[in-house]
This record gives sequence, structure tokens and C-alpha cells, in this order.
Amino acid sequence: MPDPVLSVSYGTVAAFFEASEGNYRNAFYVSCSCSYTKSGCGDFLFIPGHDCRPILLPVMDAENFIGTVIDRTECAGTINSSCFIRLYHKWIELTVSSASDCPIQQLLHLMNARNWK
Repeated sequence: MPDPVLSVSYGTVAAFFEASEGNYRNAFYVSCSCSYTKSGCGDFLFIPGHDCRPILLPVMDAENFIGTVIDRTECAGTINSSCFIRLYHKWIELTVSSASDCPIQQLLHLMNARNWK
């Protein structure tokens, strides 16, 4: 069976499953309610890492990787992306480079960069 095509790096997948103790159900399901023009974020899973920084995994990637459909009701909780952005507002402000582009897409891009530590 071929490897699934993911929009995130295997390092991001590994960090997510390490933080969630190998079970996506330990993470929060974040439904995208983004109002950015080029968003297309889609829903994602979120769990704080060992350093409390958020680890994000798009639901589509999680489903491709584990080979099952994710039921949001099985996750630790469900929030919308606006709530996630409010929770991490100051950190996002200090981390992302553009206030006009979707912060979630920017965070995903940074997480996949080699220098993300």
C-alpha cells in the first residue's frame, strides 16, 4: 500500500501522536470557521506539545494517516478556529509574519519548516 499523501511533514505527525500519546481522541477537534480569503484550512486536531505550543494536524491528514474517519465527538473536546485563535492570540501574534493571512495556515507552514523548534 502506498504512503498516504499528507500536507504536513512526518515530523509534524510524529510530534502530534507523541503529544497525544498515540491517540487522536486525546486532542481537541477544531472546526474551521476562518474568514480569511485564501483560507481553505479545513478542520484540524490540536493538542499542546510538551512546551505548551500548539501542535496542529489537519483532519484530512490524520484520516489519511490512520486510515479511519475521525468522529469529532470522540475527541477531548470541540472548539471552532476563532476560539483557538483567541486562546493563542498573543503567541500567534508573536509567531506569524502576516496579520492578513490565515494564522492557522501560517502555523501549519511553520510546523513543517525544518527550523520549527
